[in-house]
This record gives sequence, structure tokens and C-alpha cells, in this order.
Amino acid sequence: MTLFLIGCLLLLGFGVAAFVHPKWGRFFSLRWTTHHLRQHGIPAEATILQLERTLMQINRRHVYDILLDVKLPGRPAYQVWHKSRMLDWNAFIVEPGLRLKVKVDPEDPQRLVVLEPVTPQRPLSIHDLHPGPDRPSDPVKALKDLQSMMDNGLITPDEYARKKAEILARL
Repeated sequence: MTLFLIGCLLLLGFGVAAFVHPKWGRFFSLRWTTHHLRQHGIPAEATILQLERTLMQINRRHVYDILLDVKLPGRPAYQVWHKSRMLDWNAFIVEPGLRLKVKVDPEDPQRLVVLEPVTPQRPLSIHDLHPGPDRPSDPVKALKDLQSMMDNGLITPDEYARKKAEILARL
């Protein structure tokens, strides 16, 4: 009976040590921290400034170092380096300039979780992904599509004005 209690106490001690130890605790608590930030983090917007592929891979997926410019409401913008595999971002194209919805840890603003792009990136067809000669070049249809994208909140008024000028310049 005494050996059983000693064994249980040792297992409990190693379990607590695994969560308290700086290296082991981070491994065990990373998933919990991500879930906690998704639920209780401060909503913010981040823009990708720089994207670098590292030599590290997890399950044959490259890990990237990403420099983000984070804008919290009511606070000045700041930059954060973030490591990610970008698996659950719901983004087809990830490149500098992409705006993302993030949740920031209120206690440590350097820690954040990326949720998704600000504007959805779901193409309606494969032709929307690759520009080419087979795409329709009707400027009237392009202007109508552009207007509907702005009405649905997919693009900002500034993006609308820029694209409208490009379409009209092709005439």
C-alpha cells in the first residue's frame, strides 16, 4: 500500500513538473493557450509585413516566421514576430499586405492567435485565382462585379476606387 501511494505521488509530482517546467509546460499548455486566446483574447487586426519560411517542418508542413503589424483598438500599432504553419487561416493566398483578424493576449500583447483574413478569400471559380486571356474583359460587367463586392463588404471604398480607375483606364 505504501509503495502504491509513493508511486501515485511520484506520478503526480512529474505531472505537475511537466506543466510548471518552462520547456515542458509550454509544450503541454500551447494548445490550451491557443484555445483560451480564441475565447478570451482582445479582437484586433494585423497586416503581414514580412513572411519567411523556416527550416522547421511539422507533419511535412513548413513553419513560417511572420512579421505582423498589429492594430488594437485604442492603442498604437506595434509589430510582432509570429511562428505559424498557417493551416487554419482560411486563406488561399498568404503574402505581405494580407490583413488578418487576430485575438491578442491582454496580459502579453506579443502573444496572439490568427483567426482568418479580414476579407474572405473564397474564389467562385478557378478562373478567379489565375488571371488569363480566357477571363471576361467586359468593363461593364467588371464594374458591376466591383460594385457588388463593395456592397457586400468584400473590398474597401479605397480598393473600389483604385480598381474602378484601373478598369476605366483599360477603355
